[in-house]
Amino acid sequence: MRNHLMHRSSRPIWLLQIVLGIRMFVLATSAVHARGMTEMNPPAAPESTSVVALVGGRLIDGGGGTPIDSGVVVIRGTTIVAVGRRERLVIPDDAQQIDVNGMSVLPGLIDAHFHSRNSIRTPVEFELKRGITSFRDPGHPFHFYNAVLQSDQTMPRVFLCGGHLDAHPAVWPKQAVVISDADHARRAVNEHVDRGASAIKIYFRLPLEHIKAACDAASERGVIVTAHLELVDADEAIRAGVRGIEHVTSFGTALADPADAERFKAAILADSGARRPLRPRLWAGIDLDSSPRVKPLLETIVRRKVFVSPTLAIFERRTGVEDTPDVEVRGFDNMLRFVGICHQAGAKIVVGSHTSAPFAERGRAYQRELELLVECGLTPLEALTAGTLHNAEFFGIEDRLGTIEPGKTADLILVDGDPSADITAMRNVKHVLLNGNWFGAAPR
Repeated sequence: MRNHLMHRSSRPIWLLQIVLGIRMFVLATSAVHARGMTEMNPPAAPESTSVVALVGGRLIDGGGGTPIDSGVVVIRGTTIVAVGRRERLVIPDDAQQIDVNGMSVLPGLIDAHFHSRNSIRTPVEFELKRGITSFRDPGHPFHFYNAVLQSDQTMPRVFLCGGHLDAHPAVWPKQAVVISDADHARRAVNEHVDRGASAIKIYFRLPLEHIKAACDAASERGVIVTAHLELVDADEAIRAGVRGIEHVTSFGTALADPADAERFKAAILADSGARRPLRPRLWAGIDLDSSPRVKPLLETIVRRKVFVSPTLAIFERRTGVEDTPDVEVRGFDNMLRFVGICHQAGAKIVVGSHTSAPFAERGRAYQRELELLVECGLTPLEALTAGTLHNAEFFGIEDRLGTIEPGKTADLILVDGDPSADITAMRNVKHVLLNGNWFGAAPR
C-alpha cells in the first residue's frame, strides 16, 4: 500500500459517517439494471455433458470468500455443479479428474472497458489468452465488431453499447451518435437496445438534459448508462441516472475548486483535445483531505450504487520517467488516492483495461490495472472481486457469471501461484475454460 494512503483503521470521521450512513439507507435508484443481459456472441457448448472435476487447486470464488486450499470444482457440460473442499466433497464416479495442485482456480475475468475495431486477433491475444472471458466495449459502433461476430473462432463473450451518444461537434464523429435533442437521445437508446446493446455509453459533450433523457429511456429498457465525463460534473450526471463512470478523471470537475473546474471546462469546450494535458493539472490541484466537495460526491456515488471503472493504467505517470512533469505525477497520485477513498467508502470498483496502457506490456493492461487497484489500497482479493463479481453486476450477468458456485456457467481460469496473496500472479494465467470448453490445451 502506498504510504500516503490511509489505513482502514484510521479512516477520517467524515468517511466513517458515510459508510455508516449508507448501511442504514437504501435508495431506490432511477435506473434498475435488469439481470439476464446477453452477449452478442454466445460461445459454443461442449459436445457432451461429460463431468470434469478440477481437483487440488486453491479456490478463489470471486465473491470475496476466503480462498480454499485443496478445493474441488465439478463441472457438468457448461455448468458448475459442485464446489468445496476436497475432503468434504464427493466427486462423481463418472468424473474426469484433473489434478490442478499448485494452481489457483478463479472465475473467468471480466473487462469493463475494452476497445477493438474489426480485429479477430486483439480480443483473443489481449483478453481470452489472459483469462478474460467477457468484455464490454463502451461506446464503439456495432459495425466495429462485424468481423468478430461473423467469425467462427473462439472469442470472449462480447457485450456492446453501440456508438456513444455525444453532441456536436462530436469528439469522435465516426464512433458517435450526435444527439440533437432529448427525443433524439431517447430514440438512440431504443435503437441501440433493439440491436443488442446491454448498456448505453454517453460521451462528454452531451449536455445534462440529454443525459437525463438517455437515462430515462435506458431505465425503461432495463439497461444502465455509463459515462465518460469532462464538461458535466459527475454528481449531476449520477443524479440524472448515470450508473457507471468510466475513467477516474470523470470525477475531476466535481472534486476540483469550482473556479479551477470552470477554467478546465472552458478550455475543453474550445478544444476537446486539451483534456489530455489539462486533466493531470486539474487533479494535481485537488485537495482530497479538506475539500468540502469530496464527502457529498462519495455519498452520491455510494447511495446511487454507481460502478466506478477508474482505468487508472491509462493515466499512470511516475517520477523519474523521462520528460514526465512533476504536476502529472502529483495528479496521478491524487487519482490513486481518490479510488482508494471510494473503495473505503463502499463504492463498487470494477476493472477496465482500456486495451493498452503506457506502463503495461502489450496485452497486459488488465493485469496492470489490477496491480494499481492494490496500490490504491484494495487487497489482492478485493481487486479480484472487482474484476469478477463486481464486473458481473455491472454487466447484469451476475446470475450466471462472476463467481464460482453451483449453478453458474463454467467460465474459469487456472493461474500459477496465489493471486490472493500476490496480485502479480495474475500475469501467469495457464488455462482458460469458456462455457465448459478449454481454450487451447487442457491441464494435465
